Amino acid sequence: MNGVDSEDLLSRFDTDGFVCLPEFLSADEVGETCQNLDRFIAEEVPKLPAQHAFFEDKSRPETLKQLQNLHTYDPFFGRMTVGSRFEELASKLMRDRALAQNLQYFNKPAGVGKPTPAHQDGFYFMLNPCVAVTMWLALEQVDGENGCVRYVPGSHQLGMRPHCRTNTLGFSQGIADYGDADRSAEVMMPAAPGDLLVHDALTIHRAEGNNSSNRSRRAMGLVYFAQSAKIDEVRRAEYQEQLTREMKAKGKI
Repeated sequence: MNGVDSEDLLSRFDTDGFVCLPEFLSADEVGETCQNLDRFIAEEVPKLPAQHAFFEDKSRPETLKQLQNLHTYDPFFGRMTVGSRFEELASKLMRDRALAQNLQYFNKPAGVGKPTPAHQDGFYFMLNPCVAVTMWLALEQVDGENGCVRYVPGSHQLGMRPHCRTNTLGFSQGIADYGDADRSAEVMMPAAPGDLLVHDALTIHRAEGNNSSNRSRRAMGLVYFAQSAKIDEVRRAEYQEQLTREMKAKGKI
């Protein structure tokens, strides 16, 4: 948090529903993260529960697109998530104690990485009140060609939009009435390795697919809930059980 104007940061986050912190991790820190990620993928992914490792094509390991809960499986990623600068930032933005929920890996493999539908993370979280943040850490250069994040500024102030089922693995719900007005308001957020995007759980965002021929789009995602937010555990468990059944039936996990 050194060198960050806290008041300006909070003001931008409150107004737009997202902020970008360039070079939140140094080049050396990004390199260390990538080394540990490669180690984890090689050693641990074959042993993970099916619902924690998603592939665009399960028969092709190189199409790995998403990992869940890395912080619970590996000490390096545990330290990255709990008692870290990420946790400190989450507490500051939510003005409440941040409770770590998930450390995810995201990729859109070249040529096969599909679009991420417009959605609000809070729809998946099932919180009352819906006070949470998601952080998106770029591990390599990300732009319009390989699927950078696109936000709708201020959308977090308008409450939860209706969602419906999608066919996108890892993002099973998308905003049902996302239209031209939403798209015209979008802000593209290219990012360099080490840049960190943070958004409110109600901020609408999406991403295009990876249209490049030889560039991946690797990133880490960290999720924190405010201590004051309570989870509807029954509803959440029912949703996860149904989603797992559907993905197994489709051969995605």
